[in-house]
Amino acid sequence: GTHEQPMDRLLRALDTLPDHAAPTDEAIVVQSGWCTYVAQRCVTTKLLPFDEVQRLMREARIVVTHGGPASIMQALSHGKVPIVVPRQAAFGEHVDDHQVLFSRRIADRIVVVHDIADLPDAIARHGERVAALGDAYGPERARAFALRFDTLCRDLVASRPPRR
Repeated sequence: GTHEQPMDRLLRALDTLPDHAAPTDEAIVVQSGWCTYVAQRCVTTKLLPFDEVQRLMREARIVVTHGGPASIMQALSHGKVPIVVPRQAAFGEHVDDHQVLFSRRIADRIVVVHDIADLPDAIARHGERVAALGDAYGPERARAFALRFDTLCRDLVASRPPRR
């Protein structure tokens, strides 16, 4: 939600989910950022405080996010296996397809949706897909993966020579 290019494609898809994917008595809470689409069903806020995003992720049944590594790692750190819809340059959502490449790289730990038409099924079958990940990559391992990834990132930053 904080990237300056809108991702209306995802917001529209969430706003029009059929009942079998998201019951109407279940809130769909979205940080909409720069989206221009005005949602009817979703509860949208342009930007949420970091602590509020963390609380919502912790309490969510399912986390759907774009393919930003930080967003994915936050969901994993809460033990959630996120549904990831990577931003795509073809839709004007980013300058390139690095989110597509990153999500493919970690597709054994997340649920990836490249074609937005597949989102309702991914949500409806999320539990099955998470169970299929098995003990090696299920929610109980998601936190450990996120912690290892955070450590790797800190180590990489610490090992860089200072900029001149």
